[in-house]
Amino acid sequence: MAITNLIAVDLGASSGRLISGQFDGDQIHLKEQFRFSNQSVAVNGHLYWDYLKIFQEIKYGLAIARRDLGRIDGMSIDTWGVDYGILSQRGELLFAPHSYRDSRTDAVKKAFYQRMSPCKLFLETGNQAAMINTNVQLFADVTRYPFLLTEGADVLMMPNLIGYFFTGVKQTDFTIASTSGLLDVANRDWDEAVLHKLGIPRSWFGQLVTGGAVLGPLRPEIQAELQLNEDMQVINGVGHDTAAAVLALPLTPEDWQQTAFISCGTWSIIGRKTAKPIVSLAAADAGLTNEGCFDGSNRLLQNVTGLWIVQELQREWSYQGEMVDFGKMTAESQAAESLHSYIDPNHPLFTGPSRMEEKIEAFLHQTGQPLPQSRGQLVRTVLESLAMTYRQTIFNLEQAAEMPLTKIHMFGGGIQNQLLVQLTADLTQMPVSAGPIEASVTGNIVSQLLVLKKLAPEDVAATMKRSYTVSTIQPQAVPDLDAHFKAFQQMVEKGKAVAAELPPKMEAK
Repeated sequence: MAITNLIAVDLGASSGRLISGQFDGDQIHLKEQFRFSNQSVAVNGHLYWDYLKIFQEIKYGLAIARRDLGRIDGMSIDTWGVDYGILSQRGELLFAPHSYRDSRTDAVKKAFYQRMSPCKLFLETGNQAAMINTNVQLFADVTRYPFLLTEGADVLMMPNLIGYFFTGVKQTDFTIASTSGLLDVANRDWDEAVLHKLGIPRSWFGQLVTGGAVLGPLRPEIQAELQLNEDMQVINGVGHDTAAAVLALPLTPEDWQQTAFISCGTWSIIGRKTAKPIVSLAAADAGLTNEGCFDGSNRLLQNVTGLWIVQELQREWSYQGEMVDFGKMTAESQAAESLHSYIDPNHPLFTGPSRMEEKIEAFLHQTGQPLPQSRGQLVRTVLESLAMTYRQTIFNLEQAAEMPLTKIHMFGGGIQNQLLVQLTADLTQMPVSAGPIEASVTGNIVSQLLVLKKLAPEDVAATMKRSYTVSTIQPQAVPDLDAHFKAFQQMVEKGKAVAAELPPKMEAK
């Protein structure tokens, strides 16, 4: 079988990458072709994505990949969720896309919830209410910039916006649209009732694509500029990075019925696949949300804090003069004795940067728990708290779906922390499979192979098993585990009384 050369454009909120995936009919072989920084830009009190830089960097990366590969058969783009661009009647970008961290939504919070209560929004769309969501951002836009109602013509989510400027074709991928809070939970199409209540034109939202599609060839001027082969196709594959990662897991439909997934990095996404969205009161009360899969099925999930706290500790300690790497931190935490003291990683106290060690100690003190006596013990406390959070979320997923889970599959950069993986197995008492690290990129490539019919859906799991290594970690017995879990749950309740910020430091006179 001839080699198929594909490019995954994997765009994150801090960096972007172009990764080539070569498929020989048996395995996918990945290679990083180009990496670039991607930072939101503060201008006049608002945060924007530097879209022109992103577009130029992708073109530069394609030129590098062409020199390495000779020819490129296809490319597809995946990004984070919720952000978008608005096109004019002439197909031009009206202004740079805002970052989901932009503060313009603060001014419309009250008005938004007067039109759509959090409960109503969940029942209508399957998504939890959040100020970062597309629905709130667009409501802020039409409120703040009324000219959009006459000048605006199309809304495209970030991966589809990039695809449009490379091809001239407007389409929206179902997986990325499912993060918007604008899809009808029943028919999984744009929710006209929600759009009407928010004053957002239905005409802005075009064709939704489930299962991927070929957008078309590159615009002629781009193809000529980059000297790429004329038959290269841009593919509307799996636009949302987490949906892409889930597509890359070597699991059969039968496996999925009893497997929880954990995307493990700065943030953790814990979920399970279900045939349809689940919008029960149990799901709403547990903070679960529904997002789409490449094949049109559903991911019931929750976003929780991941290794952000550990990353902040590493940064803080390194700034104090000692270069502390993650390997050393993991080794010290493995050697440390467990205190069975816990923090709530999702508490707002831990959301912002700086003073992380002080925040942890303050939380433990205010909830009446023993304080760590060493750096290793402090890190172990954080990791045990994360694993307990995973256990609680998996329990919530079981209750909401009314189906037991018996095993876990972890993926992403966080699986390189072997202690976290082992603690997850131990504290959930479930076997954990770990891999791949590059899950989103792999799923991006898989979606292209499926669209191009180079790979059959029933062969994906077996191909993934041949393409990367998965390690399986068995749980070890933990004395009094149920009592420790109950103590964790009680701590979460106590923690609600802890202030969301530390008092300011007193400056020495």
